[in-house]
Amino acid sequence: MKLPCETGVWLILPCIRACLVQELMEKGLSQRKVSTMLDITPASVSQYASKKRGCTIELGDEAISSIRHLAEDLVADNVGHMSLRMCDICMQVRAQGNIAEDDGTPCPRDLVCNISSSGDATHST
Repeated sequence: MKLPCETGVWLILPCIRACLVQELMEKGLSQRKVSTMLDITPASVSQYASKKRGCTIELGDEAISSIRHLAEDLVADNVGHMSLRMCDICMQVRAQGNIAEDDGTPCPRDLVCNISSSGDATHST
């Protein structure tokens, strides 16, 4: 059985990161600064920026808007729970319905996730 988060890790998160890298670099940040902000290697940033990695699916308008908002918050140093923000965007992409999932059940994150959402106004359960 393939878990929903496996699809997220292999398909969706790289695409989100690629878009986030693009947004941050369009705001004038260097690849080195972006790599530090996202805790990924400069080589990864380069691959995302050159579209060699992370461009296998199309994101919907809601997800793109959320990525832009996250980029703005990252620049303003106003991100409380990066993991939850990324998870929320991943769920938005999955909700589009064009990602094949084995059983179609909703993400079990709210049942098993141990990351507290307190203080993160953008997380909704």
